[in-house]
Amino acid sequence: WTDGSGPGSISPMLRPVLIFLALALGPLLPAAELTVASFNIRMASRGDLGTRSWNARRGLVVETIRKMNPDLFGVQEALPKQMAYLAEKLPDYQWFGVGRDDGKDKGEYSALFIRTKRLERDPGEGGTFWLSDTPEKAGSRSWGNQVTRICTWARLTDRKTGKAFYFYNTHWDHQNQPSREKAGRLMARHIEGRKHKGEPVVVTGDFNATETNPGVAYLLGRKVELAGGKTPEQWKSPLRATFLELHPGVRDRNTFNRWQGFIPGSRMIDHVLVSSGWKIRKAWIEYHMKEKMVPSDHWPVAAVIKLADPASEEPLTTKPRGGQR
Repeated sequence: WTDGSGPGSISPMLRPVLIFLALALGPLLPAAELTVASFNIRMASRGDLGTRSWNARRGLVVETIRKMNPDLFGVQEALPKQMAYLAEKLPDYQWFGVGRDDGKDKGEYSALFIRTKRLERDPGEGGTFWLSDTPEKAGSRSWGNQVTRICTWARLTDRKTGKAFYFYNTHWDHQNQPSREKAGRLMARHIEGRKHKGEPVVVTGDFNATETNPGVAYLLGRKVELAGGKTPEQWKSPLRATFLELHPGVRDRNTFNRWQGFIPGSRMIDHVLVSSGWKIRKAWIEYHMKEKMVPSDHWPVAAVIKLADPASEEPLTTKPRGGQR
């Protein structure tokens, strides 16, 4: 196997053979998949006692993230001290985001975490906008919601493939329906306005709304009436709900667990959404707990995706993964 010129040297006679094998087998190698997740970790509240307290469950939060093993994920409700803990315990990730109250470090973050060995963030494209009539004004709210709401976004490049895409992470209002509807419209417009329009999109978040809610339904391309509009509206560049696309028959898909563990019902309000540029390989709800302790009052959701390859269509994986029941 060697020509004797040095340790590990390959014979010149074998080199053409190896090159041929590499070219022949290259297309058979698995495509570069990405695991993406969304996790409302529940803010560190003084009113949460016992196993609900942040100090009690924070290790379980990190354990749950590690179990999903995402290449990128979005968090919601993360206060500064929670962000500091996650950054310390997840050193292989880089995070990006701001506090929603002042655009710096006050209030909850809807931050992005990316695995640095796999992904690189474009420093020239990314930021946070407020879900209001003045999205560039930090701390703004104007749609009737009493709580400030935001969306954090970035353009990322996959180091494995060299391909870039956009990642958005958001947290919609939990009380005001017009706010949710206007948030859907605003996010769609922001996505449409991205600099590299041909690059695919990933959206994660706690939408406080199921897929039938007009705000989410609009993002999914359905014709709906939205607050502030005069006629039904339909977005021409719709996203797809990863879990619902692979598991349309799963009825028990609650993601707001009310600290009770698994509870039946179809109120899935946490989502991983993707544009048409992706093939969805797997999608699941991560039911990870320790005895009776749950990591948060929300279950995280995750999906495995890859860039669609028109030349080779592969069957989708329909079997639920991990904790999905």
